[in-house]
Amino acid sequence: MKTILITGAAGFTGLHACHYFSEVGYRVIGTSRKTAKHLKWELETCDLLDKFQISNVIKKYKPDYCLHLAGVNSVSQSWDDPLNTIEINVIGTLNLLEAIRVEKPDCKTLIAGSALSGINHPYAVSKQFQQNLSLNWCSLFKLPVLVAKPCNLIGPGPSSGFVSVLAKRITLMEKEKKAETIAISHFENAREFLDVRDAVSAYEILLNKGTVNTTYEIGSGQWSLLSDITAIYQSLTQLDLTFTSTNSLPDKPPDLMNTEKIKELNWQNFFSLKESIAHTLSYYRTLVD
Repeated sequence: MKTILITGAAGFTGLHACHYFSEVGYRVIGTSRKTAKHLKWELETCDLLDKFQISNVIKKYKPDYCLHLAGVNSVSQSWDDPLNTIEINVIGTLNLLEAIRVEKPDCKTLIAGSALSGINHPYAVSKQFQQNLSLNWCSLFKLPVLVAKPCNLIGPGPSSGFVSVLAKRITLMEKEKKAETIAISHFENAREFLDVRDAVSAYEILLNKGTVNTTYEIGSGQWSLLSDITAIYQSLTQLDLTFTSTNSLPDKPPDLMNTEKIKELNWQNFFSLKESIAHTLSYYRTLVD
């Protein structure tokens, strides 16, 4: 049985990743900065900013694979504390790669990057540094490292993303049996969404078949307007929802993910946008019951 170390195991993508890899036959070792309960896999409390802690974890388990998901993933949080964002996303990644280099240099490592382009906020800067650092360490020290850049991930589970925030708001209104007007900024903005479970299946393919020192983009290959999201939610609830836009001028949408390389490895997304949203709504309904 192969062993995989998954950082950020208690997070949105981390929970799905740990479940998926466990189900398909891996020994899963998760790491989290905080203690998490009721998990079905082994968990090590580990702060990636403490190089001795992560080094001890790598030395203890000698993983065959590593999926690096831990980090700050909030744009607003990066504005509030840019230094902490850089430290966790960049220095934390460096500490992980150094621990692997010293203790298990043949561990194939996938860094979960970001589809964000440009340097419009500290979070984007931190992810750009993280991705460049990871591939440079791969080249300098001959480590089997590769990078995945997913689009906006959605689906059931605890998340601070737009789709989840909206689901949480709707379920609370359902509980109170009272619909309220929901204000949404840039109602006609276009975004590319992908179910987190499809992203996790792509991560496994990349760890097994992906070429090291390579960046793979992962996405659904189609735009969705934020108004499309609200329309789907309207179809899934008996509430008479009303939405208003706080800004009439949409942003210029970023480029769609170029999924050519990942599809060459026989990956394809399975969940439709409506299925992902329906599962997200069902998840939050279970929390308020």
